[in-house]
Amino acid sequence: MKNIKLSKANMGKITMNNVKLDKETIAQKEHIHGGTYEGERLDGVKNGQGTFIYTDGSKYVGLWKNNKMHGVGTLTWACGEKYVGEWSEDEKHGSGIYTWDDGERYIGDWEKGEKTGQGICNWPDGDIYVGGWKDGLRHGEGIHTWATGDKYIGQWIDDQREGLGMYIYADGEIEMGQSKNNQLIR
Repeated sequence: MKNIKLSKANMGKITMNNVKLDKETIAQKEHIHGGTYEGERLDGVKNGQGTFIYTDGSKYVGLWKNNKMHGVGTLTWACGEKYVGEWSEDEKHGSGIYTWDDGERYIGDWEKGEKTGQGICNWPDGDIYVGGWKDGLRHGEGIHTWATGDKYIGQWIDDQREGLGMYIYADGEIEMGQSKNNQLIR
């Protein structure tokens, strides 16, 4: 059997019998329900570098493994939202940057599609949070700075200020204590 390397440049009409194709060099365009894929394949499935354009105009450019986004890639939704970073089996997983269409932006760790680990979130109103996340919520140690200049440094549980923390107000006043359900307990 003869090994033949093919590239997009020489993918005209070819008739082949008993030919083994090198898996990394085949880049083909295919219309799939839900969009169009152009890129590398292995055993008939998306594997390697490729681009998928969805019927709504959303577009993924990056690495694939077993027909799933896996590795580093960029998904840009038709609505304007964008994720640039690591993927695992079609989910945001690892380090990445997500930008929402309203200007909100998160830079940090992801696990199974959720903000989990350490990260920074900037909201359109000017608020900023730097710290721990779990399942998409502020969790653990973190610093939240409001656009007004007020700041909370302390513990978070499920997106609520919970536990020991310190409030530093824009006017310079400082309060320390325990928080429960986002309220300072004196």
